[in-house]
Amino acid sequence: MFRLSFGKGLGVVATLLCLALLSSNGSVEASFRVSEDSFSISNSPGYCFAMAAFARWYYLVHQGEPPLRKVIDKKAQQLIARELQTFYSRNMITLQAEYCNRYYGNQSESFKRFAEGLVKDEPRIVLLMNKGPKGAVLHAVLAYEYNAEQNIVKVYDPNYMSEERVIDLDHKQYVSLDVTYNAICFPEVLHHHTGLIRKMESLYARHFEHKAPATMVSWRGAATSPSGKRLKSETDSSGPAKH
Repeated sequence: MFRLSFGKGLGVVATLLCLALLSSNGSVEASFRVSEDSFSISNSPGYCFAMAAFARWYYLVHQGEPPLRKVIDKKAQQLIARELQTFYSRNMITLQAEYCNRYYGNQSESFKRFAEGLVKDEPRIVLLMNKGPKGAVLHAVLAYEYNAEQNIVKVYDPNYMSEERVIDLDHKQYVSLDVTYNAICFPEVLHHHTGLIRKMESLYARHFEHKAPATMVSWRGAATSPSGKRLKSETDSSGPAKH
């Protein structure tokens, strides 16, 4: 289980990013819109990673197409989220833990890559953890903006279907529903998971693509194998946890 402290070492990183990466107003952001580009279903079954990861994938691959909420109905969203969360639980937990533990005590490099992704209009998955007497609770959100002046990250939290949420890095904790998370990880490695991308491609094809008119699937060549074209400037994709 990852052990990163919440916000540790990010003050220096934020200062460097202000000088090297940020726009004139002290922020970097993707054009992701929570009200349209996120799922329109509840996360109550515990599909937060799946919802964050798939929303990110759809946003990157289907640029210029109607947003997620207008393309995939709630029933299909539920099926996609359930199956993708199962894939994550079976295949990505160890990878996630190894990455987050590796950067224990020094988040500078992973946070830098996180901000660089936002500069490229690429939302980033963020992992959160609460470790209580009954064990660890994990949660995944999708970040789309970082403001250095306020040291905050704006996120799509699958627990809140249409609400913009904010992680205050100085406050060193984040509350989602009734759980307070006090550890954070910026898992760049999860955005390069070939199996996850293939799974999202197949789920989309199964639940939507075969039903769509030809004019709506002209982008299908953009969904590629590992040896093909990558997502924008990236190399692959992936994400976090159970709530």
